[in-house]
Amino acid sequence: MLKGRLELENFSGQTVAAVEQDVPAALLLANLESVLSEPAQAALDLPRPPATQPRQVNRANSYHAIKDQVLALLYRDVPATTVIHKLLKLFAGSPVAVRPERRVLRCPRPSFRRSYYFQRRVKKAVF
Repeated sequence: MLKGRLELENFSGQTVAAVEQDVPAALLLANLESVLSEPAQAALDLPRPPATQPRQVNRANSYHAIKDQVLALLYRDVPATTVIHKLLKLFAGSPVAVRPERRVLRCPRPSFRRSYYFQRRVKKAVF
C-alpha cells in the first residue's frame, strides 16, 4: 500500500538521512489519512436508495489533499478544526463506487520462450 499509493520508492534525497526521514513521514501521512477519512466514510455508508452502488472515500484524492494540508494542520496559526473540516469536505466530495461483482479478466501467462524474447529483444531499458 505504501509503495503503490505514497510512492515510497521516490525519496526526496539520496542520502541515508533523507531516506530515514521520508519513511516515517510517509507512515505519518498514511495514518493521518486513515484517521481523518473515517468520518467521511461513515457519512458515505449511510443508507441510500437501493438502485445506487455503495461508495467509499477515494484514497488517491485523500492522500493528495492531506499532503497539501499537513503543514497547515500541524504548524500554521489556522485552527486545526478548520483544516479538518476542509479535508472532510474534500474526502466526501469525490467518492468512488464500489463494484463487488466486477472482475478483471487476465490473459494467460506467456510461455517462457516468449517472455525471454520480450525481455531480450523488445523491451527497451530507459536510464
